[in-house]
Amino acid sequence: MSNKYKQDKNLEVLRYADNEMLSILVKYLTTDKNGKTRYTETLTKNKKFKEAKGDYQQVWQLIAGELQHFGGDTLANLFRRSGVEYREILIDVCKKLKIKTDYKADVVDIEQALFAKLFNDSWEKMSESEKAELRKELKIDASLTSSAALAAIIVAIRMGGFMSYQIAIIVANAVAKTLLGQGLALATNAGLARAIGIFAGPIGIAITVLLSVPAISGPAFRVTLPAVVQIAAIRQQMLKDDKDIF
Repeated sequence: MSNKYKQDKNLEVLRYADNEMLSILVKYLTTDKNGKTRYTETLTKNKKFKEAKGDYQQVWQLIAGELQHFGGDTLANLFRRSGVEYREILIDVCKKLKIKTDYKADVVDIEQALFAKLFNDSWEKMSESEKAELRKELKIDASLTSSAALAAIIVAIRMGGFMSYQIAIIVANAVAKTLLGQGLALATNAGLARAIGIFAGPIGIAITVLLSVPAISGPAFRVTLPAVVQIAAIRQQMLKDDKDIF
């Protein structure tokens, strides 16, 4: 028995994700904040999932279906026999975080707005020396004031491109370290590795605060927020790889 996958063009990116990135997503879906198996998850009980023996690319649709069910209302899922599409889950997460953006835009644009919000929250928790080091690694003009540097980074995130990819990986890595105690298994250059190290503490604080707000931090949100961050990072990784090829 497993949660049925509903065809979703915005989750097709999981078909091409590497196993390391998918493994983080699986952990968000199957384990709680204490590292114990979630009572409501169905993945680890699924025969096909178990037969894959950790080769998550074989079972990406099962993983996608699990997320769709976490994003939908439990009672409603029983009637429609499937969860909700990724776009609805993403928008729900962003609205809970009070992100102002065009919710009719493409999914990648909404994901970038999410990264901008998380980066902004984390920037506020950084020391001046951390900000200076991060600006150096992201190649932001050193003459800019702190607020101007932040504005430049936010604009770059929303425009897409390489910095959008950098921020996505930095944020996703920090969220994984905070919630799972492990980062992303990625081959990164020295500059990006240093930026990841600088960012881990501040975003860890920001994520912990967000997940402790009673109005938004229900069990489903504790799954959907990090899951959406991971999927958005996977998408940025795919977009970067496409640009590298062409």
